[in-house]
Parts: sequence; C-alpha cells; structure tokens
Amino acid sequence: MSTERLSQLREMLAEEPGDTFLRYAIALELKRAGDMDQAIADLQAILAGEPAHIASYHQLALMLADTGHVEDAIATCEAGALQCLVTGDRKARAELLELKEALLDAQ
Repeated sequence: MSTERLSQLREMLAEEPGDTFLRYAIALELKRAGDMDQAIADLQAILAGEPAHIASYHQLALMLADTGHVEDAIATCEAGALQCLVTGDRKARAELLELKEALLDAQ
C-alpha cells in the first residue's frame, strides 16, 4: 500500500468529513495494507451511519470471512441483501446472495 495514497485520502476526508466514498476508499487501502481490523471497523462504521452503502456490505463480508468470522460474514451478506431490496439493486443483491452461498458451502 502506498502510505502516500492513504495520507491523501485522509487529507481529503478532513476537508469533506461526511464523504462516504472517501471513508470507503480508506477502508480498502487499509485492507491492502493488511490492517484488516481497522478496515473492518471502518466499514462497520460506514454501515452504521449509511446502511444503504451497498458496496460496504460486500467488502465487509469478504474481510470478515478472510479473518475467520464466517458467521458474521454470512450475516453481513444477509443484511446487505435486505438493504438491496430497499434500494432496488438487484445485481448487488444477487452478488451478496452468491457470496453467502459460497461461504455456507465452504463451512
């Protein structure tokens, strides 16, 4: 990971603290850096305030599964799939349900 990129994103977030996309981008940079705990915490914080941010559900589920929290990953897929019904995002819903099935099959 480029610490420069992370620094740039954080500077931008300081200017626009409510920018969900910047918060999401920081979480993905943290994931690339191997700081999974912070990346997970950041995505959970995004979803606590912005439950309609569908991309966060998918990334959070992947990270939870990668860190051995498969049950939490499955629950995240389910929550995201329900949110997709609210937002009308059929494609993302299908992807989350597919990920859920893959996680169930891997158990």
